[in-house]
Amino acid sequence: MKTRALIIDGRTRNTKETMRYRGAGMVSANNSSRLLLDYKAEHPEAYREILEYIFGEDGIRVNHLKLEMGSDINSSSGTEPCVMRSAHERADVTRGAGYQLAADAKKINPDLTLDMLWWSEPRWVSDAEDLYAARYQWYKNTLDAAYETYGLKFDYVSAVQNERGADLEWVKYLSAHLKSERDCPYDYAGIKVVGGEEVCTWGFADRMYEDEELMHAVDVVGSHYTSCSTARAQQLAREYGKELWFSEASSPMSYGQGTYRFDGTHSGLSDLNGVLDIANRIIGMYPNGGMTLYEYQPVVSAYYDGVCYCQKQLISAADPWSGYYLLDSGFYMSLHFSQFLKKGWAFVDSGCFSDGKPGGDGHAIVDAVYSYMTATDTESGDYSTVIANTTPEPIAYTFRVSALDKASAPVGVWETRGPDGGSYDAHYFKKLSGITSEEEQGAYTYTVLVKPYSMVTVSTVTPGRTEYKNKEASEQALLTLPYADDFAYENYPPDYLTSRGGAPRYTTDQGGAFEVEQTESGNALVQQITAHTRAKEWGFTPDPVTCFGDDRWYNYSVSVHVKLDPSEEPAKNYAGVGLRYTLACNAVSGYSIRLYQDGSWALLAQDTVKARGSIGDFDPGAVHALHIKAEYNVITAWIDGEPVAEYISRSEALMGAGRGALYSAYHRNRFSRLVIRPTADAESYITRYDNTDVCFAYEGAWEHQTATGFKHYKRTISQGKEGAVCIVRFVGTGFSLFGETGKAVLSVVIDGGEPRSVQVCETGPREISYRCDGLTKAAHTLRITVAEGAYSVDGMEVIGGEVPGF
Repeated sequence: MKTRALIIDGRTRNTKETMRYRGAGMVSANNSSRLLLDYKAEHPEAYREILEYIFGEDGIRVNHLKLEMGSDINSSSGTEPCVMRSAHERADVTRGAGYQLAADAKKINPDLTLDMLWWSEPRWVSDAEDLYAARYQWYKNTLDAAYETYGLKFDYVSAVQNERGADLEWVKYLSAHLKSERDCPYDYAGIKVVGGEEVCTWGFADRMYEDEELMHAVDVVGSHYTSCSTARAQQLAREYGKELWFSEASSPMSYGQGTYRFDGTHSGLSDLNGVLDIANRIIGMYPNGGMTLYEYQPVVSAYYDGVCYCQKQLISAADPWSGYYLLDSGFYMSLHFSQFLKKGWAFVDSGCFSDGKPGGDGHAIVDAVYSYMTATDTESGDYSTVIANTTPEPIAYTFRVSALDKASAPVGVWETRGPDGGSYDAHYFKKLSGITSEEEQGAYTYTVLVKPYSMVTVSTVTPGRTEYKNKEASEQALLTLPYADDFAYENYPPDYLTSRGGAPRYTTDQGGAFEVEQTESGNALVQQITAHTRAKEWGFTPDPVTCFGDDRWYNYSVSVHVKLDPSEEPAKNYAGVGLRYTLACNAVSGYSIRLYQDGSWALLAQDTVKARGSIGDFDPGAVHALHIKAEYNVITAWIDGEPVAEYISRSEALMGAGRGALYSAYHRNRFSRLVIRPTADAESYITRYDNTDVCFAYEGAWEHQTATGFKHYKRTISQGKEGAVCIVRFVGTGFSLFGETGKAVLSVVIDGGEPRSVQVCETGPREISYRCDGLTKAAHTLRITVAEGAYSVDGMEVIGGEVPGF
């Protein structure tokens, strides 16, 4: 067992205002908050609960909210809508979820500070002759509209483009113009300017020393995904009155519900980008970086699974029809900070230390042994210390507390650690016995034992709430079929569409912008972005696509009416409808039928054309009906009621369950009369399990990756060599195993029957490698032996089981 003296000497408090603890921040960007609009409309009580957990006193206590200034491009996990698509358009901050979220959050936490940052900018800005004047018009009109619409006052604006080289002249231009504003709804001169926003570097800080005007223009320097900063950056905080922020930082990515079985520490907390790694990054940001604010990106994942960087959150909220949400392992980690340290507390330098180093993916903290952070309330004398232990040994910390008003006060200890034979969350945020100190040579001493792969908070503060009951899995009810959307929403309040910028129900855009408009024939969903208004890329944006609904839909059909916008290149302008949409990060996912303006059509599996043809006597200006159906491995498509294609997946990879999707070229194409129906005489829904869930057992040579890429379900995958055995137990009439794997031969035994040899084709992420239908509806045991080659399992979809419906 290791031991460590932990000195908390109140004389080492850093009371400088710009060096005080600012708590947790939240980045709402990249489509991450979109589905909160639907939680608010469908289940306002769940929406309120989620916001209380994020911004409330008993939750994460987010003190700072940074919004993406959207430009209708995919900034990683989806698009944020642009509030001004032309220089003459009145800024509309009802588009997207961000500004509405900020307004509702301020009702819960009035002291919440607001910031905004751009990933890309509107095309009319980047094409303007006077770029700075146009960009400032975009900034100012957004600030004006946010106040006029929601009464929002922004405390900060981030001047530079997210994670791109800084235009220093623009930073100075923005700062000078804000400070000279007189005709505005509130004091824009008081808005502080944030610079930096680089990834793991602090070059912006160096530029400030070289440019006196820049030094005066900037109040805060932020950096992304690093707990460390340079000596010159820290000098800005200590000597020049600037603040340093960890201005975009990761939330935990681990799937604690299953990974504890295979992560090597049996904690579910210890992987790369896991709970303890993130805790170490927060702890280290002050002693190693002089940073005072940690901005989670995101706090809540209110987008559908399968986007870039998914399985990264503190709270999951992707079921707006049922109101279900999940307080994930990272939420409980965050409580160790938020419930014991408050904004404005002073760091105690002697009680802050982290010996971890950057490593892993470059953002992670590795090789940490001693990691702790202490802060104190300079008025009451309360103090709190957060400690993380990422080693296999317990560490005994001997506290020596002096020169604080409550140095002698009893302290409580709260702990989060692995299941230790119980449920995965059995020891999340649990209070241990209290401790009374002993006086020794002018200080008060006591010892706290921190178990391996755990974190604790030691504090004189008693939180108002110590128990958090999560929702039951049964509350994650299915969005049952049939389902239809005429985009009229007659049963909703009259301002339903205007209050959300025309956003349709249950959709998230991955490319383009799909908004409801009133047309000559009624309401229609119209894709808004054209080649002339498309903004410059920040990363990659696909052709316009929006997805919707429940990713447990399996055998079903989708129909929609489309009207193609006239274009100069009819062979390139198309509208389409799809199903089994699973991987938004691939842009084109599942199966889809596209109709082009020249009368041609194409049936796609993922992004590969499987059939194509053309329609005689085609009227490009008419409304056309598109219809696609999936029944197990048979995909059928119709146009205007006539069958045009049937694709049967035999030896190729098959896509399993997934949601619906609408596709468009960059034209103002219209969609109406959306109808989704279950397929007759076929199971319509699945239940999905991860390869780390308890229904899976493994024997032999398996390698379990519990912190892999986001294209793998829950960021996990299990890889078996020849002779390895996988045993799966489930209740239903069939199953599909999915995951990225190479060719292999399996020996399969179902319910103790005769072995059957199965040739597995090569599959990509989320694609089905082996399936079996037609079993009796009962409990089954599947035993798979890898007979030849190597085989990988990412998860399982079970059909015919009990799926709670909404």
